[in-house]
Amino acid sequence: MRAVIFLLSAAMLGLTGGYTWSKWSKPSAAAAANNVKIPPAGPHQTSHDVEQSVYYASCADAQAAGKTPLYAGQPGYRTELDPDGTGLACPPPASAS
Repeated sequence: MRAVIFLLSAAMLGLTGGYTWSKWSKPSAAAAANNVKIPPAGPHQTSHDVEQSVYYASCADAQAAGKTPLYAGQPGYRTELDPDGTGLACPPPASAS
């Protein structure tokens, strides 16, 4: 009888832990909202190298290329395009409501 109770307890703890882990391992809200897929850096490549692989002189250039908003770690992201330092450069305009 103790073995059955032990197995049921272990199963419940395992299910609870799996549920909790799945809630903690979600992408950030900003990335999830825009379905952003940030490519991983290559073997000897840093996120700075990935960001510098593409250059946009201004947010207008990035928008014309259809690449806005830019997130930290994405090609084309620069701190100069992200003046408030949030990791989000060239954000979409706030909708008037």
